[in-house]
Amino acid sequence: MNRRYFIKSGGIALASFGLMTSTPTFLRRTLADTLDKVTGGRRKTLIAIFQRGAVDGLNVVVPYGEHSYYDLRPNIAIPKPDGGAESAINLDGYFGLHPSLQSFKPLWDSKRLAIVHASGSPDSTRSHFDAQDYMESATPGVKVDAGWLAQSLSPEQD
Repeated sequence: MNRRYFIKSGGIALASFGLMTSTPTFLRRTLADTLDKVTGGRRKTLIAIFQRGAVDGLNVVVPYGEHSYYDLRPNIAIPKPDGGAESAINLDGYFGLHPSLQSFKPLWDSKRLAIVHASGSPDSTRSHFDAQDYMESATPGVKVDAGWLAQSLSPEQD
């Protein structure tokens, strides 16, 4: 299913619910966004990607301008940008992308991609699994049965 078909179909489906007074606010907002897109309005979109499992952030977005990176990772550090196929892709003179992420460079250049490096939870859990649960539920330090999306769809939250 392509995006245009999804937006049009979703807009029609949501419009049928839009007139009901009991429609949750998230549906009304979605309908407004859909209609805005159909009528040509442009809005900024935030896409957050949370990869469940392990990813080495320092080798995805390489701080090649930091000498300590190479001192502390002598065997796994991504080489500084030099145009080689295995070297980092320069972003700003200090950070670079892993060479396999070359397709993201045009997004960076056109200012359609931003990277939030070294971010995390304020909770000091030592459990990898708890930390993932806290990030997915947006509740640091509090165990919940549902993720942030399920919570936002809950009638009690409306």
